Amino acid sequence: MDTIQCHAEDFVRTRLAPAVIPNDGKQTPMRGHPVFIAQHACACCCRGCLNKWYHVSQGRKLTENEQERIVKLLMAWIKRQMKNNAAGKE
Repeated sequence: MDTIQCHAEDFVRTRLAPAVIPNDGKQTPMRGHPVFIAQHACACCCRGCLNKWYHVSQGRKLTENEQERIVKLLMAWIKRQMKNNAAGKE
């Protein structure tokens, strides 16, 4: 989980936090990494979704606090999914 959280922090910092994202709306793959799946599930995949669902202004860099909150949301979703998947296998 520590490695996944490090990846989440990096993805949010580099793909979501900048004020200008040249490929916004297409920067997060739909599959492949648990964080990518969580980003789509939580509507944290692009600045357009952040604006639509969480009213986060576009055209400005995300604050450290906003980045931390997004990572916490993503990690909570991933942990919930892991717990649900484990419960289903019992």
